[in-house]
Amino acid sequence: MAVTVQDSKEAMEQFMAAGGFDFPVMLEGEQAARAYGIQAIPTIVLIDPQGRVAETLIGGASAEELSRLVAALAG
Repeated sequence: MAVTVQDSKEAMEQFMAAGGFDFPVMLEGEQAARAYGIQAIPTIVLIDPQGRVAETLIGGASAEELSRLVAALAG
């Protein structure tokens, strides 16, 4: 799931289409960003199966890095 804080719905739809992404996006996610202590964009927060923050990455990440981190969460 992605959370957008500053982008319009139209901008996010264009980004998702251009990247071929197909996952949920929370629009107007300011409250969620505050709840997780997000201070920089982009920030990636990985949540483990128990609902706990497992990893926080400030800045972007490659698909390979994200795949590795998600696989580690799965055990």
